[in-house]
Amino acid sequence: MKFLWIIPFLLLGISCTNPQNESSDSQDSQKGYFLEAQDSTVVHDIIASTFIYQDGDEEHLVFKDAAASTVYVFERDGGKLINQWTKTGDVPGAFSMASKNLILTDEGEIVVLDMMSGLRVFEKDGELLNSAPPVANQWSFGGAFNLFQENQIVTIQGEKHLLYSLDKLEAEREYSTDYLQNRKNLVLTNLKTGEHQLILPFPEGSKFLSGKVYPFEDFRPRFSVDESENKLYLIFQNEPVLYTYFWNEGQPNLESSQRIDLPGFEENEGWEPGAISMAQVTDQANEPFPARIQALVQIEDGFMISFSTQPVDKTIYQLYKEKQATKEQFAQLLEETKRKTVLLDKSGQVFPLELPEMYYESFQLIDGKIHWMKKPESGVEAEEFTVYWGELRAH
Repeated sequence: MKFLWIIPFLLLGISCTNPQNESSDSQDSQKGYFLEAQDSTVVHDIIASTFIYQDGDEEHLVFKDAAASTVYVFERDGGKLINQWTKTGDVPGAFSMASKNLILTDEGEIVVLDMMSGLRVFEKDGELLNSAPPVANQWSFGGAFNLFQENQIVTIQGEKHLLYSLDKLEAEREYSTDYLQNRKNLVLTNLKTGEHQLILPFPEGSKFLSGKVYPFEDFRPRFSVDESENKLYLIFQNEPVLYTYFWNEGQPNLESSQRIDLPGFEENEGWEPGAISMAQVTDQANEPFPARIQALVQIEDGFMISFSTQPVDKTIYQLYKEKQATKEQFAQLLEETKRKTVLLDKSGQVFPLELPEMYYESFQLIDGKIHWMKKPESGVEAEEFTVYWGELRAH
């Protein structure tokens, strides 16, 4: 089993900014939104290297120390620690820092997807309920820690499944346009039986069917399923097109596609087959700071979309590619490529969105409320952490 954990490049600092939408003559184009905190919980006396808020329900908030594979369960009201457990080594249900952010079922079970070891389902006290092997021998990629959920629990014929991106990178044949035309991009894994199902090829009209090849991260999908509306919404990381499917309990049928005008977003044009390898995340020589859509979060009024862009100053960008950029110029590149978040409404308009400072510069939606962590004081080792939740408001 192969595993690729790319830290030096992908752990570059990223944070939310308040992007400005392109000017328009319409009054709506000047409209903006901000995130208003409504409540919070503080948890105390925590010593962890990568303490990350993961998910929650009406009673509890769940955190993980990613580097130690330790899970913490706190009372939402008051922040009292209820359970703390670690699954590493030869312990049944062990998982690694390669795991994606965990997620809770409606029954309060904790689901962990480890791209090396497979899927695990736990009670909140750490009791292992079910497990499943990986869908295939995979490569996966590390990255900056964040709160964004990259998977979702869905119900198909009365049974719960985990829906997630296929991170299989070894091509059984040459990495070519044929490979992309036949590739399935999502996985459904039954939480009880462990049975896997690969679904959703690239939709008609996608640039990934154009005859060229692309770095893997360009076509890793971000998605949201609305079972009540029978809809799957999906967007690929370097293709600013919102694809809407009829969900049909895991048999999606494309309904429509809509190009999204993300401010400053640059698409890769692709390479000729043979120019790059399947496992290539990006092209360090030609595109070390690619534009990528990193989150698609469905809310009542539309979607929150978080993305990064290429550097604005192309002269400094070229110096960086030639390994001639100064420390100050590199810092400027990091500033220019910070993650941005906008609101896409149901009519397809994009609006600026003001976000408070956030730890790990990310957020997630739980029961209609946007949750995020307070950013700790720089240079001070934090032993207490605050989770806020609130709603978007229009200016």
